[in-house]
Amino acid sequence: MEKVLLNNKYNNYMKKRVIAYLQTHWDREWYREKEEFNLRLLEVFDEVLEELKKENAPCFYFDGQTSALVDYLKFRPEKLELIKQFIKEKKLYIGPFFVSADAFLVNLRCLIKNLEKGIEYSKNLGCEDFIGYLPDIFGHSRGVFEILDKFNIKNAIIWRGTGAIKSDIKVRNINVARLVEGYFIDLLHQKVSAQNLAIQLEEFLNKIAKYSSNTLILPLGGDHLAILKNANEKIAQINKYLKNYKIELSSPFEYFSCVNFSHAKSYEGDFLDNSENNILGGVFSSRIYQKVQNTKLMHKISRIIEPLNYFLSTNYAPNIDYAYELILKNHAHDSIYGCSTDKVHKIVDSRFEKADEILKGVEKRIIRDFHKNTKKAKYVGVFNLSNYKSSGITKVVSEYKLKNAQIVSKFKGFCDSKLYDINQVPVTEDILTLYEQIIEIDEQQPMSFKAFEPKKPEKLSFAGENFIENPYLKLSLKNGKIGVIDKLKNNIYNDFIKITDTKDLGDSYNYAPATKPEILKPLKSKVIENGTIRSVLRIFYKDLTLDVILNNKDRFFEFVAKINNKKKNHKLQAVFCLNEPVFETFAQDSLGIVKRKCDPNYSLFENQPAKRPKELKTNSFPVSNFVYTQKTGILGEGINEYEIYKNELRIALLRSTGIISNPKCASRSIPAGPPLLTPDLQCLGIQQVRFGLCFTSKKEKMFKYGEKFLNTQCAFVLDKKIDENIFFQTDKNKLFYGINNKGQGIFYNLKTDKIELANIKKI
Repeated sequence: MEKVLLNNKYNNYMKKRVIAYLQTHWDREWYREKEEFNLRLLEVFDEVLEELKKENAPCFYFDGQTSALVDYLKFRPEKLELIKQFIKEKKLYIGPFFVSADAFLVNLRCLIKNLEKGIEYSKNLGCEDFIGYLPDIFGHSRGVFEILDKFNIKNAIIWRGTGAIKSDIKVRNINVARLVEGYFIDLLHQKVSAQNLAIQLEEFLNKIAKYSSNTLILPLGGDHLAILKNANEKIAQINKYLKNYKIELSSPFEYFSCVNFSHAKSYEGDFLDNSENNILGGVFSSRIYQKVQNTKLMHKISRIIEPLNYFLSTNYAPNIDYAYELILKNHAHDSIYGCSTDKVHKIVDSRFEKADEILKGVEKRIIRDFHKNTKKAKYVGVFNLSNYKSSGITKVVSEYKLKNAQIVSKFKGFCDSKLYDINQVPVTEDILTLYEQIIEIDEQQPMSFKAFEPKKPEKLSFAGENFIENPYLKLSLKNGKIGVIDKLKNNIYNDFIKITDTKDLGDSYNYAPATKPEILKPLKSKVIENGTIRSVLRIFYKDLTLDVILNNKDRFFEFVAKINNKKKNHKLQAVFCLNEPVFETFAQDSLGIVKRKCDPNYSLFENQPAKRPKELKTNSFPVSNFVYTQKTGILGEGINEYEIYKNELRIALLRSTGIISNPKCASRSIPAGPPLLTPDLQCLGIQQVRFGLCFTSKKEKMFKYGEKFLNTQCAFVLDKKIDENIFFQTDKNKLFYGINNKGQGIFYNLKTDKIELANIKKI
């Protein structure tokens, strides 16, 4: 007979309280495709509802994202009323997010949209109680906590990236519970005796107790895992054998109601410490081609299309909302990370393509409705949705050749006047030559519309056989080395830019360099453009060209790297050789600018292999659109990773691997997923990325350079002058990030490092 420990009042009084909750973590798509996971979802959630109906469990927490429930109800619509009943009775908790998104790869507006959709859906089903549930995100950006606060969600649960800190902390006014041993706890799913389970659980809870108060939080469940059956009875049996703990099966809300956070240590966020658990930082350079598309679409929808729809009072909100939904579905963390099967990522591509088509169509119709017909082009209308005054150049595509314009490309297509006229059907004969042109424009106010007559440019940018320059910058190729001069400060950077190639034996989750970087040698250079407005110098490498673009008046270089990738298992980086070792960087994240400390002497290569169960620390960090150090700024479009080594600032241009999780990965000692082969992850064939370089003594100026680099304008041809229109007056200390569902402006306050939501008064 099993020996039952005495469980008198004294023993119970001395035991620590453990609040456990039943849950499953639902990846929408990962090592299987979404439709297969949907079938599993039906089986898993059918059992959840059945266990709740039988009162075998007090409640169930459904992973903090509503998209899985949306998928479930597509196939089980008859369960809707039962689900509403359980939500009303607080037996089932859903939301607040639409998907569990990574905040390092997602801009602020998309994070807010994610919450807006999740909360709206949850409230429609009767749910009013929310926790920012983020246990499996690969590190945490400050922005997500700031947004939770704006939605009056005061509690959050996290795991990865925190290091060995207390389990109860404050982050930007949010009470945060750290899951010390993670969310994946399937101990109780074993078919062994209650006494045996109690012995295992006692040891497990001892680890959690080291960082906790007298109350512990314990999630029970895991990835795509069925609910613990007969949970009430099983917990009651286990409690008989626990020496130092008593488990109370409840919800995470109960934990936050009974734990005192008033004296908890406060943090600002940006959790990237992998000393206690893996944060799998290689995902920020996996499948860069998708991250490029993600950045383009997020910027276009949040900074151009949605604001135009609002300011011009057009009626495309449902179409924009559908495009958002497609983009947000790709933000589910395994999808956007690039660590799923090739089939999954083909679907990711498809959703991006659909969203792109919607946004192009909406943009053209907004323009059509704004200026009606164009019979002859004389002017260019420009919507400047930037936070800054705009001058220099703008780009427009038209069948008309504009006076004083520089044509940069031409191609065949339909003209807009026929393609977007519902009274005409374009036919084969309507295909004509379209011209992509740039023109110089005078100064334009931020958040405004203005019509320009293209003025005659003064040529200030020049390209020669091995150099390119304008009044502010110069780049030259000499003896196989690329040097740069900041003319304004008379700073000379010799041998400044390098392209390196490193053998990579890692996987989708982790970079694992197998060699030291090989410096690629420039073979030759050639002038591609020497126009009146901009010049382009092309530098040739083996299987790679680097176009250096410099406009007459711009104070940053634009680089376009076109890679014909013929190799497997390697990583290409652009390396900027600074004057001093890099001890700190300032990077744009989903909120604003985050300061990070670096160890310039640390080498991932020299510290391999990792010892079990650790993941090696790295000097690589996630970045949104720019990183800044030593008065040097690097801009990127979908380049979401930078690395520091000695005096080098490195950005990832391509990372080529071919497996989801390599069991022999030298930089991580335990698997992060299944060892499925993913040939498309090798990124063979043509890959193209854009990045930029600028010099400034003020890091805040990087926002201005970043907006210009990503192009926060919409330009089109006009046949008559239209009066200037300023949509609203901007504040130099508050950056406009978009419009929320209530028509409020989303602003980032540079001085307070906070988000502000405010009504916009149209001028």
